[in-house]
Amino acid sequence: MALTLWAIYCTYDGLGPFLIYAQRPLIAGSVAGLITGHPLLGLLIGATLELAALGVYTYGGATIPDYQTGAIVGTALAAGAAGTPAAQAAIGIGVGLPAAILLSALDPVGKMVTTGLVHRADGYAADGNARGLAMIHWVSLIPWVAVRAVPTFLAALAASGGLVKDITASIPAGFVQGMTLAGSLLPAVGFALLLGMMELSRYWYLLLIGFVGFAYLHLPVLGIALIGVAVAMLFVTLKRDEPVLAVPEPAAEESTVDPRLTKQDLRRVFRRYFWSSQISWNYERMQALGFAYSMEPVLRRLYPEKADYVAGLQRHLQFFNTSVLVGGPLILGSSVALEEAGTPKSAASTKVALMGPMAGIGDTVVFALYNSIVFTMGASWALQGNWLGPAFAAVMVLVPYALVRRWQFGFAYREGKRLAGHLAAGSLARVAQGATVLGFVVLGGFIPSIVKVVTTLTYRQTTTVQGQPVTQSVAIQDRLDELLPFLLPVLVTAGVYLLTVKARLRPVWVIGIVVVAGVVLGWLGWFAPSAPAKS
Repeated sequence: MALTLWAIYCTYDGLGPFLIYAQRPLIAGSVAGLITGHPLLGLLIGATLELAALGVYTYGGATIPDYQTGAIVGTALAAGAAGTPAAQAAIGIGVGLPAAILLSALDPVGKMVTTGLVHRADGYAADGNARGLAMIHWVSLIPWVAVRAVPTFLAALAASGGLVKDITASIPAGFVQGMTLAGSLLPAVGFALLLGMMELSRYWYLLLIGFVGFAYLHLPVLGIALIGVAVAMLFVTLKRDEPVLAVPEPAAEESTVDPRLTKQDLRRVFRRYFWSSQISWNYERMQALGFAYSMEPVLRRLYPEKADYVAGLQRHLQFFNTSVLVGGPLILGSSVALEEAGTPKSAASTKVALMGPMAGIGDTVVFALYNSIVFTMGASWALQGNWLGPAFAAVMVLVPYALVRRWQFGFAYREGKRLAGHLAAGSLARVAQGATVLGFVVLGGFIPSIVKVVTTLTYRQTTTVQGQPVTQSVAIQDRLDELLPFLLPVLVTAGVYLLTVKARLRPVWVIGIVVVAGVVLGWLGWFAPSAPAKS
């Protein structure tokens, strides 16, 4: 039971407060070792899986191997094995790695359940029912934790019998391959939805800058983001005198910056976001329900009329997804300020303009760069049996993550009101345009780096060598790479975009199509997230 409760907390911590980032295998495995009475074993298994998972995060909602549960399950099963700690660790890693891959098949299940729940939240929002909205938000955590807690409980229950190995062997390998491929394709849905909300017809060429930087120049995403910053600054400077964003008409939406919110209101908004920002994440709206739940106290204070209050809830229930650590609090503070200033349309447009670029910058700086350094150092110490490793990683998450979120929220709230007072001068419009330009450049690099798919198909060609016919097997993926690197991820994202924007299919249907296609094509072995290793 203790391991199950720990698995629940690990999942929650990675969706809400990020207190110690317990979802990472280094933290999950280390504490699992303490619970089972084998602390050194937990350190070794958690650190090994941490290094295997280094740099792997759920960018854009991507499905990745469930290293958290793999670390807990591997530690639990290895604790019951005989032999030296090194032999037990080998058993735990041997179980933990395949378990992590196998259990990733359950991740889309949990996310799709929350997708259904968000529509119930729409009904509560239309009725102005804040309690109902809050209930759906918190209930949405159940599917997330269930797909991890249940396997953990079963593994702990059958630790001595090796049940996980038997289950792994009994499930068709093709199905696991298919679900793995489906998980690698699903981020295309989020990218397509985001592109559908941005001015793609106007700025599509900016995607090429990010794509070329990643595919041909092999730049890291952080380098692409820096290029995006330069392009955005140049773009805004050269087009300073041109209309860049549809700014609300002053007559319809005059800015009133007189403060109407108390410090208690602001603290309540930030607490809600801090403790539960992503617990209702779903494929269709992603972080939207968590954002609306956070904004609800402000909306209730600012809009005493029910119709205005309902409109506010519905406005913030629209699609939203960004970096929850660097970006989310900034956009939240700005939205609060703009709502208070009487410019709700600007609050909505600013969210759309900023969430893309802030996602690229935040995820890159925090996850790809900062976390990689911190958890690599922690894992290296843990492999030496030193508890300083997980302790160091936990502290380096707890303090900076909390401080940077609090600062962002306060800064954006103060600056948001100032910018709202200068809407007529176009200051906010230029900022939003620069953010949009940056977002397109970063997305151009994100799409080929996150949407993972290659074809494993080959064809035979016969050539004549010294008068003798020679038949060769040629990998189709090699020919595609010669034509255009990362062509398939681009085509998948473009296809999903056409389904969502042009064919106007509901996101739930698009998700279903992607999952079914991924399972079928992965099971047949025609496509995979990455090319098989060449011998």
